[in-house]
Amino acid sequence: MKAIWLIFSGDMRNLLRNAVAAVVVMGLVLVPPLYAWFTTLGFWDPYSNTGNIKVAVASNDEGYQSDLIPTRINAGEQVVSALRANDRFDWQFVTEQQATDGVDSGEYYAAMIIPKSFTADLMTVFSDHITDSAIIYYSNEKENAIAQRVTSTGASTLQETIDQTFTETVADVALSATSDLTNFMSGEGVLDYARTLESRLGSTVDETVAAADQAASYADLMASTASLVRASAEVLGQAGNAPDAVVPLIDQARGGLADATNALEEAESAGDSAMSSANASCDSLQQATNTAFATMADDPAVAADMLTAAAGDVQGLEQTYRALRDQLSAADPNSAALPAVDQAISDLQLLDQRLRQASGALASSSGSVDEARQKVQDSLNQARDSLASSQEVYQSTLKGELDSLADNLQAVGADTESLAASLKETASSLGNSADSLSQNLTDAETALRRTADTLTTTADELSHARDDLAAALDSGDVQEVRRIIGDNPSSVARFLSAPTQIVTHPVYPMDNNGSAMSPFYTSLCLWIGAIFMVALMSVQVSAQRQRQVREVVGRPLRQSELYLGRYGVFCVLGLLQALIVALGNVFFLGVECQHFWLYLAACCLASVVFTAIVYTLTVSFGNIGKALAIIGLVLQLGGAGGLMPVQMSAPFFQAVYPWLPFAHSMEAIQGAMAGIYGNHYLVSMGLLAAFLVPVLVLGLVLRRPIIRLNDWVLAKLDETKVV
Repeated sequence: MKAIWLIFSGDMRNLLRNAVAAVVVMGLVLVPPLYAWFTTLGFWDPYSNTGNIKVAVASNDEGYQSDLIPTRINAGEQVVSALRANDRFDWQFVTEQQATDGVDSGEYYAAMIIPKSFTADLMTVFSDHITDSAIIYYSNEKENAIAQRVTSTGASTLQETIDQTFTETVADVALSATSDLTNFMSGEGVLDYARTLESRLGSTVDETVAAADQAASYADLMASTASLVRASAEVLGQAGNAPDAVVPLIDQARGGLADATNALEEAESAGDSAMSSANASCDSLQQATNTAFATMADDPAVAADMLTAAAGDVQGLEQTYRALRDQLSAADPNSAALPAVDQAISDLQLLDQRLRQASGALASSSGSVDEARQKVQDSLNQARDSLASSQEVYQSTLKGELDSLADNLQAVGADTESLAASLKETASSLGNSADSLSQNLTDAETALRRTADTLTTTADELSHARDDLAAALDSGDVQEVRRIIGDNPSSVARFLSAPTQIVTHPVYPMDNNGSAMSPFYTSLCLWIGAIFMVALMSVQVSAQRQRQVREVVGRPLRQSELYLGRYGVFCVLGLLQALIVALGNVFFLGVECQHFWLYLAACCLASVVFTAIVYTLTVSFGNIGKALAIIGLVLQLGGAGGLMPVQMSAPFFQAVYPWLPFAHSMEAIQGAMAGIYGNHYLVSMGLLAAFLVPVLVLGLVLRRPIIRLNDWVLAKLDETKVV
């Protein structure tokens, strides 16, 4: 810190002791504020001087006179008369040739030519074929870009003047014709005409009353229809609840379908199990009977027991088939497999009977064993054939029928769900449509009743007018009619031509254009002042000064100390520039300033940031840094929104706008001048100060490697002996 102070204080003493250096410093401090003041004065109130801009006007209008109204109208002459009283521009009333030649030569900034058919085209508004009236506008765009925009604004003003003049003229003519009619009515022979008018007014009143009654009748019809629709909506609402009542029934049916599907699955599973066990049982029975008859000679009792056990197996197989038959009958009473299953059960009963008879014969040693054996074998073969037949029928017919029936049940279940959803959707749609139709009918009823009321009011007014006219005719007091119409048609015409006026309430008002432009030119002069300083002052501490400071501190100086020590001089001079330009703006120019101290703070912070940016670029990159500072100036001239709103600039400038220091310095200065909204001033000051972060990172951290690169670039440039 001591080294930084020694560098800064030594630089300040050297500047103040040297007269030439003091003069240079004075110029650095005063020239940028002078630039800001003169440019601000130049734009102080330019639009109040548009009266010096020459605009040529030539009228070739031939006017117009209709067959209905014997009054000649020349809107072109009225426009010229109105412009003669207008001092917004220096209007030059010349011929068409002089106007166009003057624009070509640059004598006039613009010219406006009123064509021959101007009034005639205006009056086509009362015909079936409307023709737009046109004014030919010439502009010399090379003379001055701003003047061209100003004169085009003048053309728009002229168009508004013409529109207003046209409306005023037409209304004036119409009211004058009415006044002429009143004067005519005060003459002889007008009573018959007045009575005819009274009669027509009576007819008009009757027709208007009839129209009002008809509109009221339609309104009653709409009301009745709306009531009917609302009643229908209630019915639909009840119908809309029907799906909710049907849903439990559908759910119950869905449950029954699920039970039926489960029953089919169980039947199919039982059938598969029965078919499988039947094959195995037949093979076991065949083996058991063979074994029993083989052991008959050795041990008849054992053989009898074996046949009894085989009979028990047959009885179990019979019970399995009986259970299968019950399930098949429950699933499909008309199944083609039932006869085959019944036949298999009958054969199994016969086989069981003969096995038991054979077992009894062996146990009692009575009867022919060979005959019993043959009967058992025949019954076994017959049962095997029946089981095979039932299995074939099951596989070929019943199993497919069960699968198809299960699929149909699933489809029915899906259809019930879809049916429930469709019922709800249909009821909801019908209810919404009824509500919408009812509302539309109610709106139509309201509109018709309003129309009926308007027609009734009109009929009453016409009736009063007829009564007044009748009274005037009876008394011969035509002056009363003139009083009702009005003796001054021109005043009424002026009101009809411009019935509304715009009342402006400025927000954060600026007294003049100079105050509005001041934030931009103040920021601009501070940036230019920083460029002047790096151009006329050295950003490097000389070797002699470094030795002097090193002898005092007793150690080598760090780059950061050299950077901050020399920047102190630039910062002080920048603050002097900011204070001088700010004080001059307020007390010399008289710009708008609501918050004086905040205004000074914004100018000072802008100067600190601008000098830091320009100084750091120069000390880091040398002449290249100065060029970068100038490029930054150019970018901010076009993209900071100082001359026109940034939204009107090119997309590139709109994209870089938030990254430009001018954008935030101008917002802070504008807030202090015209008024602050919320925390906008603090946000702008914070964003402006945030530019110091990358600047200090570059100057204190990244500058060391950049110095070596910069030295190499300077060495290469020095080799050219030109740059």
